[in-house]
Amino acid sequence: MTEQSTQIRVLPSSIHLKDYLAVIFRRKLLILLAFVAVVASTIFYVRGMEDIYESYATLVIEESNRLISQAMQTVPGKPLSYYQGILNSRTFQEMVFDSIGMDIFKSNFQNIGREKALEYINSAISLRKTEYSSFLRFNVRAKSRELSYLIAGIGTGIFRAQCEEVASEEARRTVVEIDKQLKLIRTKLENAEREYRSFQEKTGDITGGTSPELKQLQEAYAKDIAQKGVKEANLTAEKRLLARLETKIAPAEKKRSPEYLKLRAQLKELEREKIRLENLGIRMTGMSTIDRDIQEIEKQLIQYKRTEKKLVIDPNEIRQWQRLRKSVLNKEAELELFIRRLETYKRAIDNYKKGNPDMLAQSLELQRLKLARDNYENIYTFLINRAEDERIKSASSKTGIKIVDTARMPEKPIPKNETRYYLLGIILGLALGLGLAFFVEYNDTTIKANDDIERYLQLPVLGTIPHITYSRKEELEIKRKSSRKKGGTSRSQYPRNLLSFKGDDSIITEAYRSLRTNLSYVSPDKPLHTVIVTSSGPSEGKSLTISNLAIANAQMGRKTLLIDTDLRRPILHHLFKLKREPGFTELFTEDASYETSIRPTGHENLFLLTAGLFSPNPAELLASQKLVQHIEYFRNNFDIVFFDTPPVVAVTDATLLGRKVDGLLIVIKSHRTDREIAMRAVQSLTNVGVKIVGTVLNDINLSHRYSSYGYYKYYYHYYKSKSD
Repeated sequence: MTEQSTQIRVLPSSIHLKDYLAVIFRRKLLILLAFVAVVASTIFYVRGMEDIYESYATLVIEESNRLISQAMQTVPGKPLSYYQGILNSRTFQEMVFDSIGMDIFKSNFQNIGREKALEYINSAISLRKTEYSSFLRFNVRAKSRELSYLIAGIGTGIFRAQCEEVASEEARRTVVEIDKQLKLIRTKLENAEREYRSFQEKTGDITGGTSPELKQLQEAYAKDIAQKGVKEANLTAEKRLLARLETKIAPAEKKRSPEYLKLRAQLKELEREKIRLENLGIRMTGMSTIDRDIQEIEKQLIQYKRTEKKLVIDPNEIRQWQRLRKSVLNKEAELELFIRRLETYKRAIDNYKKGNPDMLAQSLELQRLKLARDNYENIYTFLINRAEDERIKSASSKTGIKIVDTARMPEKPIPKNETRYYLLGIILGLALGLGLAFFVEYNDTTIKANDDIERYLQLPVLGTIPHITYSRKEELEIKRKSSRKKGGTSRSQYPRNLLSFKGDDSIITEAYRSLRTNLSYVSPDKPLHTVIVTSSGPSEGKSLTISNLAIANAQMGRKTLLIDTDLRRPILHHLFKLKREPGFTELFTEDASYETSIRPTGHENLFLLTAGLFSPNPAELLASQKLVQHIEYFRNNFDIVFFDTPPVVAVTDATLLGRKVDGLLIVIKSHRTDREIAMRAVQSLTNVGVKIVGTVLNDINLSHRYSSYGYYKYYYHYYKSKSD
C-alpha cells in the first residue's frame, strides 16, 4: 500500500442541538459545581456588603453680567473638571478633615490615621451634573448616617469658599500683570515728555518752517510710529496672555524636550506660511494640507502635557490657545510691515535732510520728540482702559456658588439592589459552568460516539455495547508479578460479567447479538472463520467483549473456539475459571496435543484455548510458520475462531497475527480511548496489510435521552413488549 492510501482522512461533520445538549449532560457536574460556586460567592458577597448612607447638597453656579463676558469674548462658566480639581485637592480634603475631627472617624473606623481619613473623604465625595444647566450635585456616600451628613454639610461650605478663592486669585493676577505694564509705560512717557519740553524750550517751535514734502513724510512717519507703538503694546499683552495659557496646554519650560521645541518651530512656520498665502489672496477651500499639518502638530504638542500630568485639557482652553497663536502671528506680521514702512520713511527723511540740513534738522528732532511723547501717551491711555476692563471683568466673571438644597441626615441606607446581584451571579454562574464544560469538552480528545469513529478512523461500527453495571464483589482480582518492584506483586481488578444469553433479552445481550449478526454479514460471500479482537490501548474491555461475543456465537449452535493469545497479561482463563496450562504456548512443543490444550468452557459449543505457560518471546511464536498450521487446524475443526491479543499500540502481537487471519475487530471504549492513539493503531495495522473489518464501541452511556444511544434504549423497550 502506498503512503497516501494509508493516511486517515478526517471528514467534516455537522453539529446539531442534541450534540450541545449531550455535552451539557455529560458535564452536568462541572456546570453545577461552577454554578454553585459563583452563586455562593455572590450570596456571601451580598450578605457581607456594608450599609451605605447617602447625603447630598445641590449647588447652582451663578454667572453675573453674562453680557459683559460675551462683549469681552470670554467663555462663560467653567467645565466640570475645574470644580473636580478643586474637590480632589489635598487642601480641600484637609480642611474638611480638620473641620470634622479625628474623633468622628475613629468612632466609625478602627485604627484609622490621617492619611487614610483623607483618602476616605476623597473617595466618598463625588460631583455630578444634574438635568438643569449650571446645577451641580455635591454627593457623599459613607458607612454611617452621621459621617455622610457631616462630610456633605461641611464639605459644601468649604467647596464654595475654595471656588470663590480660586476665581479671585486668577482675577488678581491678571490685574497685577497689567499694573506692571502701566508702571513701565508711565516711566517712558515721563522721560519722553521731559525731552520734548527741554528741546522745545531750547529751539522754539520751528515745525512750521518745514516744506510740504517733508511735512507729509513726517506726518506719515509719525502716524506709523504711533500705530507701531499700539501694535507693540497689543502684541506684548497677547504674548503674555498666550504664555500664561500655554502653562496649561504645554509642559513646563524646563521639561520641554528638543522634539517638543522642534514641533513648536514647525507649527510656527506652517502658520506663517498660511498667513502669507492668505495675504496674497489665496483662499483654500475645505481642509488644506497646511491645515491638516497644523492640526496634527497641535495634537502632538498637547499630548506632551497630557503625558506629563495625566489630565484632561479643557477644549475651551485649546480653542483659545489656537486663536491667540493666530492673532500673535498676524500682529507680528503687521508689526514687521510697519517696521519696513518706517524704515522706508526714515530713509526718505534722511535723504531729504541731507539735501536740507540747516533748515530742517531742529524741526525734525522736535517733531520726533513730540511724536514719541504722543506715542507713549497713547499706549499709557490704552493700558489704563485695559486695566479698567480687566477689573470690571474680574468683578463680573467671579463665579458665585449658592447652595440651593442643603445636606440632610439620611434616614436609611441606600438600596443594595440584592436582586440585581443575585441575577448577575446566576447568569455568571451559568456562563462560567457552560464555558468550562465546553472548554473541557473541546480539549477532550477521547472517542465518545459512532460519529467520532467514522470521522477519525474511517471504519464502520459493527456494534455498540452499553455500560455494564456491577458491584465491587463481582470484580475479578488478579495477582501478577510487578514490573516495577523486583520480587513484588501487583493486583488488578477486572469486571467478570459473562452472559448466558439463554432467556436473557436485556439491552446488553441484544447488543452482543447485534454485534454477532453484523460480524457475520461483513463478508457474506466469504464468511469470516478466524477473527482477532483487540484494542488500541489497555483497559478498554476487549477480553470481556470477545468472551461474550464468543458465547453469543456458540449460543447460535456454531462450534466456537476462543484463543487467548495475550501471552503477556492473559485473563480469559480467569474469566472462565480454568487453569492457564496447558494452553496456546504448549502447542509449540512436541508433546502437546489439541485434545489436551483445547478445553470446554461450560457453555454449549464454546471451547477455550488458554494462554498456557509463560513465554519469554511471544512475538516469535506469533510470527512462526507453525502458527499457520495451527490456524489451519482451527479452521477445519471449528465454525469460527476468536483470538484475544494485546493492545496494538503496546506491542506488535496483533500486527503479527493479523496478517494470518480473516479479519480484525477493534474495541473502542467510549470516553476512554484517545482518538490519536486509536488513529495510530489503525495506521500501524493498515500499513502491514491487516484487514480491519470494523470496530466495537464499548461502555456507552444509555442513561440520557439526548445522547446518540438514548434512542437505542427506547427502541429496544418498544420492540421488547410481548403484549402484542
